[in-house]
Amino acid sequence: MKEVCFGIDIGGTTVKLGLVSREGELLDKREFPSFRDCGATLDDIAGHMRQVMADFHSMRDVADEYQCVGAGVGVPGPVTEQSTVSRCANLGWENVNMAQELSARAGVPVRVANDANLAALGEAWQGGGKGCRNLVLLTVGTGIGGGIICDGRIIAGATGAGGEVGHMPVPFHTDWPCGCGRKGCLEVTASATGIIRAARQYSPFKEMDKVTAKDVYDAAAAGDKNAVSVVAESSAALGYAAAAVSCVVNPEVILLGGGVSAAGSALLDPVEAAFRAYAFPACAGARFALAQLGNNAGIYGGAALFFAG
Repeated sequence: MKEVCFGIDIGGTTVKLGLVSREGELLDKREFPSFRDCGATLDDIAGHMRQVMADFHSMRDVADEYQCVGAGVGVPGPVTEQSTVSRCANLGWENVNMAQELSARAGVPVRVANDANLAALGEAWQGGGKGCRNLVLLTVGTGIGGGIICDGRIIAGATGAGGEVGHMPVPFHTDWPCGCGRKGCLEVTASATGIIRAARQYSPFKEMDKVTAKDVYDAAAAGDKNAVSVVAESSAALGYAAAAVSCVVNPEVILLGGGVSAAGSALLDPVEAAFRAYAFPACAGARFALAQLGNNAGIYGGAALFFAG
């Protein structure tokens, strides 16, 4: 009997659902809208799961050879005991036992985790950290997400908020407010939003109608001194945060993902340099790399809840 598992990544606007083999092969992938009505979203997910399995078996005519062992689900919020979502602000869900609710609809075991943590687990299983049991993932986009894998397991913490690296206080722009209600969080300086805010203090960015983080990185590459300064500051903040985390969990590899990671070495190299400058010597040997799984990281992470370890 060959085993397969669903990996499901629930976002604020879409659900990404994939069927993954124990060997790590993505056999089927689908994407469809998510809803603020939790029950409607779970009904839709269960329906897609049944359809994927029906299609999978009909295409291969091997219904008796494959068994679905479960579904691993990532959600944008804290999760406790791989089951209960305390709050998903972007979806309006609170105190939902996702594992129980989806399992009742789909008829298979369900395990749930925070989406960034699940992406980190996926990268450790089949991505940029393959073969590593101790890993930190920093996702740099509109905000900054994080996932920490220690001895092959997700660090979720007492209330499911483990790995929220974007809300670490760092000594950069300590007076700038963060969406969490505090000031001086890492994502205030180092996210795409923070990079744009910092760049808009200077010409030519303050005269532009629309500015993206890519615009700032492109300008830095062209030698614009203000853009160079903004990129250097955001990189220093990320390196500082990575060094602080490394003192606690001592990772083998630190991965950078998210939209800003499209900058490649222009992001990776200065962050790594800052990390080396700040890190405790015994932890300073961590390898740096870019995340590899992109939008499929959560799908692989969901499957890894059943297949990795």
